[in-house]
Amino acid sequence: MKKRIISVLLCLAMAATLVTGCSDSTKEDTDKSGSESKEPSAAYGESVWKDVVDYGPADGKTDKDYAFGGVFGAINSYSDPMQAAADEAAEELGIPVTQFDAPKDWVQNDQNTILDGLIAKGLKGIYMMTSDPVAGNEQISKMVGSGVPVVCVGGSPDTPSEATLTLATDVYQASYDGTINLIEAMGQKGGVVGLCGAVTDTNTQSRMKAIEDACAEYPDVNLVQIIGDIDESEASVTAVENILAAKGDQINGFISTCYYPSVALASILSEDKYSEIHAIGCDTDEAVLDGIKSGALDGTMSQNPWGQAYLATVTLKMLTDGWTYKDGEDFLIDSGSFYITSENVDKVEETQKEATMEIAKSWADKFEAPAE
Repeated sequence: MKKRIISVLLCLAMAATLVTGCSDSTKEDTDKSGSESKEPSAAYGESVWKDVVDYGPADGKTDKDYAFGGVFGAINSYSDPMQAAADEAAEELGIPVTQFDAPKDWVQNDQNTILDGLIAKGLKGIYMMTSDPVAGNEQISKMVGSGVPVVCVGGSPDTPSEATLTLATDVYQASYDGTINLIEAMGQKGGVVGLCGAVTDTNTQSRMKAIEDACAEYPDVNLVQIIGDIDESEASVTAVENILAAKGDQINGFISTCYYPSVALASILSEDKYSEIHAIGCDTDEAVLDGIKSGALDGTMSQNPWGQAYLATVTLKMLTDGWTYKDGEDFLIDSGSFYITSENVDKVEETQKEATMEIAKSWADKFEAPAE
């Protein structure tokens, strides 16, 4: 029988001695479902999950029970680290790697088609960011109702939801921190322009409020304008160019709270004539990181997509093993945000991993262990 020890999670650096089994007894340990017991890998021996979450399939289960899928809301650079993170979690826990997919655009029906196809192929658990936080809840209810657990990442569906939990960024705090960083770079004075996504999105509304609140704390800072509905490439470029043409003499800094405006700023502000304008971006697209290295951007607020996919994969493994999320635990869990500058621009993934492992140390405390 595999051990289940509900105890304090061990830190990553702790060395572990792996127990090796005798080849003669392996077949005797094969469970009744026909899958052989797996020996813990070196990755498991060095992970925070050692002695907390079972390695490999639980008793009576096979690899097929751990066929998980990750589906993002649309093709977007935000999701780039997710597959690697899910694969790393799968390796540590001795389960199959996660299949990953996303629709081309933020269209819930397109995402539903992908999800239905994955379930038809036999996937047993899903982590996802809904293309639409309201309409996506119908799909979540449909999957959970058919016995497929769902963990949301990147953004919360409309609540209440039948998803187990959501791993996402505290968007207000990240946007507030980003604006404060911008104002400090500006010397605590001057004009600020905010660049945001769809204004009907509650996340965007929180981000806009954060910009307003941060600017209000500085008497010598003027919030020139917040421009919304520009989370698209061409619209972002046009918006930045137009505001610079119309109010360039009033602008000392830009704060972007979404992807496309951040890329637009990295490109446009690289021109010498804008060298005195400060800017903080959002997320860690290569173009944004290059903008930091070139000096076009002061920094960017990185979210933690790596940690979201990693912890979502672990959670699906635990749920499949029989763990249950405790009543009273938060539905929305902040996966962290970080200020990336020229000083740590080459350590983005390392920063995300370190933050994730801090969260992981107490992850099992949020769950009830399966009965022996």
